[in-house]
Amino acid sequence: MSPRKLLRIVLSVVILVLLWMRVARQWRFESRGWLIGSLTLSALLLALVIYLVATSFRKPRLPKDEVPKRPLGLDG
Repeated sequence: MSPRKLLRIVLSVVILVLLWMRVARQWRFESRGWLIGSLTLSALLLALVIYLVATSFRKPRLPKDEVPKRPLGLDG
């Protein structure tokens, strides 16, 4: 896993935790719009974290072979 992808995952999780902590603290005192917006943002961040973790464990594809199977003039 590349360090850049790992950093994205860690920062997204940190932001998600901070956002959830603020929502939990301010649940009764904030307006509904702020709560709906923060819950929407946290759902998007959670989807991003799941996507980044799922794609980080995939095998990298092998590069395509650039040599044609039947070079021009050698068809028989």
